[in-house]
Amino acid sequence: MSERYSCDVLVAGAGIAGAGAAYYLSNQNLNVIQVESDHPASGPTGSSSAVCHAFYGDPELSLLAKRGIEILKDLPGAFHQSGCLWVCGPEHEPANREIVKRIRDDEGSRIEGLTGEQAQAILPHFNMEGITFAAWEDESGHCDPYGATNELVNRARANGVKFMGGRSVTEIQVTNGNTTGVTLSDGTIISTGRVILATGVWSKALLAKLGVSLPTFIERHFMAVMDAPGVARKLLPHCWVDETTNCYARPEGENTILVGTWGGGGTGVENDALKEAHARMNYRLEVAGQLDRTITQEESVWAIEHIMSRSPEIAELGIRPGYACQYDMSPDHLPIVDEIPGAKGTFVITGSSGHGFKLGPAMGEVVAQWALGQRQELLRKFSLHRFA
Repeated sequence: MSERYSCDVLVAGAGIAGAGAAYYLSNQNLNVIQVESDHPASGPTGSSSAVCHAFYGDPELSLLAKRGIEILKDLPGAFHQSGCLWVCGPEHEPANREIVKRIRDDEGSRIEGLTGEQAQAILPHFNMEGITFAAWEDESGHCDPYGATNELVNRARANGVKFMGGRSVTEIQVTNGNTTGVTLSDGTIISTGRVILATGVWSKALLAKLGVSLPTFIERHFMAVMDAPGVARKLLPHCWVDETTNCYARPEGENTILVGTWGGGGTGVENDALKEAHARMNYRLEVAGQLDRTITQEESVWAIEHIMSRSPEIAELGIRPGYACQYDMSPDHLPIVDEIPGAKGTFVITGSSGHGFKLGPAMGEVVAQWALGQRQELLRKFSLHRFA
């Protein structure tokens, strides 16, 4: 016989967004259940580079990043305040100057704009040729994605959230347009009028059962891992983001450096010169979870080539096995966060498009607030209706 439960709010997923939602709800004197198909951070969250910065062209993203970083800094041992340097050439300098000004003056984040020469002073052994402007966030940095996510989940459980691992939501029950409960993969039935789907790449297939077509797609991305025994933080003490080559990197402890690439999301500018290569290397997946997490030597070398001109010392390091991950992408590279049409009480967080980790704790928090009747205005930017 199937088990039966009831709760005030059900959170599906224990990635960083689901963990953020469950933690917020755990302080609201509610009966909350969190369901996870595997273990916390077992999906895209766990393979995130977890670089944390507030520099975004959209104020909605930078505000969520600011709040997300505040939450992450409250988790002992999870956040590393290494600083983040985001550099660009003359083409994007005017727009990026305005972004820095807005984030600093209007939003209150600690950020400053630097000349290429000033950026050189922060990373003196990097080649800054062609760099005319940089956004420098000394209070930003990077996280341990597993540690941060598990800390939020454990705090939520300590506050009374019931965690149900090893099972997933397979059906959402809707009666007369209202959410009434869910069925889990083991047959468990949970009655509830509020469901938060923080299920990322798995959201599309689940919501298709309700007749909802999410415009999301899945991309395979990968990280190269450089072997830097004892010198990782000497060669790269800060997080590095380079708009001219669409490369990012950060130290991982004292012995390794992570190197990745991206297509230009975050500031709304695509690097057309690299677009074709990125589309070929970061290809689409048809089914969530069906990817080979190993990467080839060719893929590692391709990623490393993006930082070679800036740091020959990093380029000369040995290569460790890298790893692949899956991104839930939206057509405009902005998240999709909304209450599902025809299923009042069901809320989805998806389409994070590579921004998910730093936004996740805050995104979970604001969607949990919405589920309790308080919708923040900034969420309108991420409405599903923008694709109608």
